Amino acid sequence: MIRFPIKLYSIIKAKNILISSLLFFLLTSQALFANENGEREPIVWKISFEGNEEYRSMVLNQIIATSRPPILRKIFGKHSDFVLNETELRRDVVRLERYYQRRGFHNVDVQYEIEERRRDWRKNVTFHIREGTPLRIASSVIEITADDQTKQEIREARDFIRTVERHDFREGRRYQLIRQPDVEGAFRERLENLGYAWPDVGIEADIDSLANRVHVVIKITPNSKTYFTDFEIEGDLTVPERVLIRQTDIKPGDVYSRRQIQASQRSIFNHHLFRFATITLPEQEKDSTLTALIRVREYPLRTVEASIGVGREEIVRGQIAWRHRNINGTGHRFGVNARASFIEQRVGTNYLIPYIFNSRSSNVSSIFGVHRLEPAYELFQAGFNSGLIYRPQRNQTASLSYEFSINEELSRDQGVELPDSVLNYNISSFTLSGYYSEGLSRDQRGWVVQPSAEFSGTFGEASFTFQKFNLDVRRFTPITNSLTLAKRVNGGVIFYNQNETLPANVRYFSGGTNSVRGWTRQSLGPSLPAFREDGSFSEYVPIGGRATFAFNVELRQQLTQIIPNFGVAAFLDGGQVWEDPGSIDERPLQFGAGGGIRYQSPIGPVRVDIAYKLNPSNEDLNIFEGQNFGSNWDRIGIHFSIGQAF
Repeated sequence: MIRFPIKLYSIIKAKNILISSLLFFLLTSQALFANENGEREPIVWKISFEGNEEYRSMVLNQIIATSRPPILRKIFGKHSDFVLNETELRRDVVRLERYYQRRGFHNVDVQYEIEERRRDWRKNVTFHIREGTPLRIASSVIEITADDQTKQEIREARDFIRTVERHDFREGRRYQLIRQPDVEGAFRERLENLGYAWPDVGIEADIDSLANRVHVVIKITPNSKTYFTDFEIEGDLTVPERVLIRQTDIKPGDVYSRRQIQASQRSIFNHHLFRFATITLPEQEKDSTLTALIRVREYPLRTVEASIGVGREEIVRGQIAWRHRNINGTGHRFGVNARASFIEQRVGTNYLIPYIFNSRSSNVSSIFGVHRLEPAYELFQAGFNSGLIYRPQRNQTASLSYEFSINEELSRDQGVELPDSVLNYNISSFTLSGYYSEGLSRDQRGWVVQPSAEFSGTFGEASFTFQKFNLDVRRFTPITNSLTLAKRVNGGVIFYNQNETLPANVRYFSGGTNSVRGWTRQSLGPSLPAFREDGSFSEYVPIGGRATFAFNVELRQQLTQIIPNFGVAAFLDGGQVWEDPGSIDERPLQFGAGGGIRYQSPIGPVRVDIAYKLNPSNEDLNIFEGQNFGSNWDRIGIHFSIGQAF
């Protein structure tokens, strides 16, 4: 008696919903039918080009104003913004003709055709292009108006010869009027780099349209060679003007060079005190003397900066730093900083001298204290470091540093028989390192090479005497605008002849978020079993080694056009650690493969990777004496961090 009314109510409700749906469908269909058969404005449904041999349709589509609706807007009927306009089509014809004419096709002819599709309001637009024979440069002559010595100096300059061999108006090339400013600018820049601040460059072209030939004359007047004589400075300075001028590496009497101006501007901008810098030539007499105008703006003298981040290994990390950017008006910088995470806590001070021999050389000295918790050991460290840094080019850096530290190293697991449970030692070492990057943009491109060599115990202050050599090589290859193949190979070896075992802080470890993914931090390589108090197996503890090798191959795909700021990646990592260089044959390379997602946040790419161990060892799977103490999760590594893996 209770179920019947409820069931009847449900049937009535379902019936009402069905009737409402049918009515909605009928009304919608009727409206669509009426809309299809009524008068409609013509819509551009397709655009094509015929006869275009020199330029692809994709390029020409960017020249015209007429456009067609994207596929999704066609499906959903959102194409009211693409109404056919014949006036605009005629303008597109002019646009295409001018585009071709400015690129040497003086006889180009463009016509358009409108074709109806099955539904007459949908229109196909076809542009028929007859490119014709382009103008070719039959002769190209460079005339220099100057004395014989100046002519010879200019013509023998390497950069000038290179410009003569590569400019767009040389003999045999298609004559493109649009390239004239580029050619004039290239020659003007070469002259300015040779010391001529006020050169005149002009191009005369004799066009024979019947023969499709052009005779080009590039006329150059270098005028007088110029020398730096004075500097004007705009901006509030807290350092003497001589400190700013010294940072430019320009001295009175130096020959003018546009390249030097650009390098000096970058040098000032790279100085920690200045947040803005430009060097220009103000209005002045165009003679052999030259005044340069330097505009600068400084950072606040004292700042406090703080940051926080998260990761799979460090869990939470934070940093705070206080800086004073101008000690006693010298432009030197003093700072105090503290950094902490679940792996490392570090406090220190640093003192920067930004100018040693020239603006490309600097010195940084620091005093520090460190506490670090690694899977196999705990480290307490205090010491100081001083390094000389030299940047011969924007993409090259070399450094020589000396470090002395007092260390106490503890074994974190008393259940494993490590060589030493407590180790006190000193490190006194010189490190020579270098950096080279092929690309200069923020996007990673080309080669990146980072070698280093460390020599410990040179003067006898160290507890251990060893030589440590490392090499890291990376290659970033863009496949498309949104797809990049990133590769890295790195390795290292330690030469050591003493009887005592090297401390863990010196030895190599591998595995983790920025190394071979699939393994947790420092877990790839040699390890020893650890036992509980009752003698039962607990886990494997990594012990590191004196030789290592690793590689990473990662395919990075940006999804910006689909999901803004997102991307995906697929990778294959591999590597190994050996107890000493002579035991390489005893342990094969191990591999991890997987994929992940990337989100480009304001603080850097947020990265989540999942990796699978392809050939794990018994130690990796926690198998001891044939008994499995692990789980299926031992094959999988989940990595979360901010920043790319490499």
